Amino acid sequence: MKKEYILLAVLILALSAYLVFKKDNQRNYTLPQPVSIEKGKIDRMVISQKKAPDGLTIELKKDKDAWAVTDKNFTADMTAVNNMLDVARDLRLSALISESADLIRYELDEARAVGVIVASGKETLLEFKIGKTAPSGNHTFVMLAGDTRIYQADGSFRNAFDTTVDALRDKRVLTFKEEAINRITLEKGGVSKVLSAVQTPDGKEKPSVSWRFEDKTLPDGEALTNLLSSLSFLACESFSDKFSKQDLEKNPPTCKITLENETPIVLNLFDRDNGETLFGTSSASPYAFILESYKGKDILSYVDKIAGLAEETKK
Repeated sequence: MKKEYILLAVLILALSAYLVFKKDNQRNYTLPQPVSIEKGKIDRMVISQKKAPDGLTIELKKDKDAWAVTDKNFTADMTAVNNMLDVARDLRLSALISESADLIRYELDEARAVGVIVASGKETLLEFKIGKTAPSGNHTFVMLAGDTRIYQADGSFRNAFDTTVDALRDKRVLTFKEEAINRITLEKGGVSKVLSAVQTPDGKEKPSVSWRFEDKTLPDGEALTNLLSSLSFLACESFSDKFSKQDLEKNPPTCKITLENETPIVLNLFDRDNGETLFGTSSASPYAFILESYKGKDILSYVDKIAGLAEETKK
């Protein structure tokens, strides 16, 4: 019995030593961790893709507190820019996935990878490639510049960088505070209607506001509320490559809305495709744009309901 116990103890010690000193199928490595970048230091980002026939490179530059897209200096959508900045400032690697450069498997091959350069002036702060999102949905496969290994990074962020110039542009074409407007002019079908805001004291701190036509009649209140709500933060679907702002404004608009306070705000809507597409121009934007179909139809419908322009036009 003693010999058996001694033999068993020797086997346990030998097995323990084997597990400690002989770790099969395991590799010892240290994950590289990009240095965290101080907030506000990044002033330029370059995103490159090879999916298009000639490839696509998008450059974003910071100008004071705003960002611009391409050398045409299109105003950038700050939500999209901030999403990219958050990733770049705090990129964290959680695992080494492959040392064999299996690029196609992880969509890090030249045809599908998204290249990212983050810079401060002429100094490159970080450069990496983005592959596909991990099956877990919580990680993304990446490669660092000068490193052939493939890593898993925390977070799902490929969609933030796999983008286009149009998607990165700020789509806001009209912005104002509803309470600041005191006069509205609606023009459609050769008919023009003017609304004025009337403040009525009601014993409260702020007087109530009601709207009247020039002949003192009342508009459709619900439609007017919906119209102002729709226009106060109006974003377009895309910007037009077919027409410029000057091209569209050479002809009378289908509908014109003028909002006044200290400075008039003008929205022109143009039906150039028999109702299929509603183009627009705004005094707040230098570019011609296209409204989503439902937005354009809603705005025209509100204008008709407010002043009965549809009925008057028929007459």
